[in-house]
Amino acid sequence: MYQLDNILVCLDLSDMDDSLIRYSNYLVEKFKPTTVTFLHVMKSYDIPEEIISAFPHLNEPISEVVKEELTEKINELFKHDKTTKTIISVKEGTTTDTIVRYAREQNITLTLMGKKIGYEGQGGIVRKVLNIVPSSVLLISETSQPKMDHLMVRMDFSKMSAMALRMAIRMKESTGAKISCHHVYKLPLKYFPQSSPKNDKKLMEHVERHSKKEYAKFIKKNKLEREEIPCTNSLDPENEEANILYRQALTIGADLILIGSKIKSEMAEILIDSTSEKLAAADKNIPAFIVKDRKQTMGFLKALFK
Repeated sequence: MYQLDNILVCLDLSDMDDSLIRYSNYLVEKFKPTTVTFLHVMKSYDIPEEIISAFPHLNEPISEVVKEELTEKINELFKHDKTTKTIISVKEGTTTDTIVRYAREQNITLTLMGKKIGYEGQGGIVRKVLNIVPSSVLLISETSQPKMDHLMVRMDFSKMSAMALRMAIRMKESTGAKISCHHVYKLPLKYFPQSSPKNDKKLMEHVERHSKKEYAKFIKKNKLEREEIPCTNSLDPENEEANILYRQALTIGADLILIGSKIKSEMAEILIDSTSEKLAAADKNIPAFIVKDRKQTMGFLKALFK
C-alpha cells in the first residue's frame, strides 16, 4: 500500500501537462518507481471517408498522431532514472472509465492529476476519478512546486488517518520531510444552554486536552512511538474542515496535505468523504495526496459492479 512503484500521470493536452510532467521528475527522483505511465484519453470518433480521401495523411490513426506529439513533449521535459520504465499511452474511450480501468489492470499505486486554476476545465473528471480509482491520488496545481519538505496529515484518530500517517512516514524516508498532523474538531457551542465566553473557553481547553490524549493513544495503538510527530488542533464551528486544513497548511508552510480516505456507497454511487473532495478543489493550490487502501477499494468495486 505504501510503495509508490507504479505511477500513472494523466495528461489532457493542455498547458497543465507541462506541470504534471515536471512534477513526475521529482517523484521519480525521490521514490524510484518501477514504471511511470503517461496516459491521454481521447474520445472515440470516426473520420468520414470523404475527408480521408481529401487528406491522405489522415490515414494515420489520430491516436498515433497524438502519441507522437506527447512523446516529443515528454522526451523534452521528463528526465527519468534509467531504472524506471516509461510508458506513453493514448487510448480512446470515456476518460473516467479508461483511467480507472487502466489503474486497476496495471496495478497503479499512485495516480497524478492536475487541479486547474488558471487553465480551462472545471475539474469534473478529477472528482469522478478521485471517487472510484483504486490507487492513491496526488493532485497538483500549475503553481505547485515539486518539493516535499513538510508533510501535513489530517488527523481524526481513525484507521484511515493511521494509513495516511504511515504513507507520510514512508515518504519521509525518501525525502527527509518534516511531518505534522492536524486535528479539526467540532464543538457546537451554540447548543450549550449556558454558553458564555468564559465557559466556552474552558470547554475548548477541555476538548483540546482530550484531543491530545486521543492522539497519544492513537500513536501507541498504531505503534508509532518511535516517530516524534506533533499534532495541533483547530475548532470547526461551521463544518469547514477542508478550509481549516488548507489554512493550517499555509500557516506552517506545508508542501503537501495527506488525507486517508474511506469510500462509501450511496444510491449506487461510490463517494469519498467530503473533506477529501474539497481539498481537490482548484482554488487550493497546495498539493493534496488522497491515500487509499487499494485492496479495500478493489473489493468494493467488484462487489458493487459484479
